[in-house]
Amino acid sequence: MATYTTLSPDTLDDLLLHYAIVTVVAWQEIPGGLANSNFKLTTTAGTFLLKICDEKTQAELETQIAVLEHLRRYDYPTAYPVFQNDGAVILSTPIWHGVIYDFLQGRPPEITPNVMRQIANALARLHQIPPIESLPAFSMGVSAMSKFFDEIRGTAVADHPFVSWLKIQLQRLTPYLNAALPTGIVHGDLFADNVLFNGDRLIGVIDFEEICHGALLLDIGMAIVGCCYDDQNRLCRQWARSFLESYNHVRPLTDSEWERLDGFVQYAALSIAFWRFRQFNLHYPDANLAQKHLEMVDRIERWEPICLRQNSGGNHIGTNMSSNLRARCTQTAHSN
Repeated sequence: MATYTTLSPDTLDDLLLHYAIVTVVAWQEIPGGLANSNFKLTTTAGTFLLKICDEKTQAELETQIAVLEHLRRYDYPTAYPVFQNDGAVILSTPIWHGVIYDFLQGRPPEITPNVMRQIANALARLHQIPPIESLPAFSMGVSAMSKFFDEIRGTAVADHPFVSWLKIQLQRLTPYLNAALPTGIVHGDLFADNVLFNGDRLIGVIDFEEICHGALLLDIGMAIVGCCYDDQNRLCRQWARSFLESYNHVRPLTDSEWERLDGFVQYAALSIAFWRFRQFNLHYPDANLAQKHLEMVDRIERWEPICLRQNSGGNHIGTNMSSNLRARCTQTAHSN
């Protein structure tokens, strides 16, 4: 994790004056995220998580909090924000905004078919909750990519092989993304490290920072991308099958969703590749992470259609790549 914000004991003490937390016994940074600074707070009133959102505006945080309070009414399993003494939720300083959450005593799971079934059930349950008004569009999606192309115009990044590849992929997938599909609350970042288990039981889906309104199929694709690959970056079809069968049992997919499933898995991978490239090559250049987007590029270039439903007759979307982007990017990196 990149730690964007650090805390001093005095700063932390000042912040906690707003809460009925009383005394901090211990606190430590928590690795795991790529866009936040997270701290575990052990206090005389219990254990909490302080999340400093280095890249979210107060308005974006307010939307996230509103969604979480909406989910609280449906008893959805997640970490909820802790209210300050005056009823406020967001901590604000001149340089960052943050929120203190209940600390869930769990950890990201080792993926198994049973784990994927529980993730599927939790996601399908989320998708059955009525959305609130004014949820934003997906922050790593088509509109963000279009703005990115304008942002890099005239910069060295504009000539990077990934940029031309991204444009080709976006053009290829856009017709499938414009289809009329079931919509609702979308988590937007359902990777395995955003799900917590206590033993073999799911206790919470966390990190609703990319919460949005959109096609529910995006979350399904993201869960496959984020949870169904092994440490060799290979799709485990057994995990994907367990996930899809369980999800479909709770919220049956429509014919249109089955037909576009492959496209949305690739779109989910494309959005993560885009975010990583922009984050570590433009916004926060980091030589150690500059190639991190290639993990998702590989998943797209090696994608083979998922055929889990008999007689689906879907428009399976191949990658149709005439050249390998990883090889071209690696050559570019070595030549610089």
